[in-house]
Amino acid sequence: MSGPRTAAARCATAGAACVLVCAGAGSAGADDNGMADKSAQAIAQASREAMNGLTSVRMVGKVTDTSGTTALDLRFDEQGNCVGTVTPPGNAGTADIVKRGDDVWMKLDEDLLRSQVPGPAADDAIALINGRYLHGTTDSAMLSDFADVCDLGFFKKEFSAKSPGEQLTKGSETTVDGQPAITVTSRSAAGTGVFQVSTEDEPYLLKLQGSEKSGQRVAATFSDFDEPVTAKPPAPADSVDLSELR
Repeated sequence: MSGPRTAAARCATAGAACVLVCAGAGSAGADDNGMADKSAQAIAQASREAMNGLTSVRMVGKVTDTSGTTALDLRFDEQGNCVGTVTPPGNAGTADIVKRGDDVWMKLDEDLLRSQVPGPAADDAIALINGRYLHGTTDSAMLSDFADVCDLGFFKKEFSAKSPGEQLTKGSETTVDGQPAITVTSRSAAGTGVFQVSTEDEPYLLKLQGSEKSGQRVAATFSDFDEPVTAKPPAPADSVDLSELR
């Protein structure tokens, strides 16, 4: 089950790079899905299938590496819509994200702009942007990496991936934000991951914690399964095209 760990890491990392210019609906009436009685391999396969059938999901995560910790909170769907926030290492501000189809808007707050633009040029950038979103397309060199990971299709592909020699071990029952789950641990040459899979209704992945041999650490939770994602772009007056900054 290494795929979702990789997806979360790439999502956060790509989101941070772009700044430089991935609980369900409650437990009432929920049914036991039998996951707690299955083998680790069966749980992993059922979870892969359930996640691959999603039309949308919310991912809240943190990725820590040598550059620090990147935090993200993203909602994305199979139509290519995506909304959320990315906070790069150092907590020096936040970027708000809206993606709709091939168009991407990013709004960097003043603290983040000052952390990314050196010296007096920061004042010029702040004055030019004037609180607006930066607008570009998925073809933009600045936004292409983000466009790949702020996409449910990309996430599904990564989730389906298996590391060579992966060994799965079934763990204890637990809860994630009050929702019952079963734990599965994955070990491979690439690293270790701990996954919590829902034992009610669909066997969705609710939480993961992973560490790579490189030292990178990932933690993420998943919720709002199949909930609509409203990616409302800002008004034209509230955005500035990236081409104007060159």
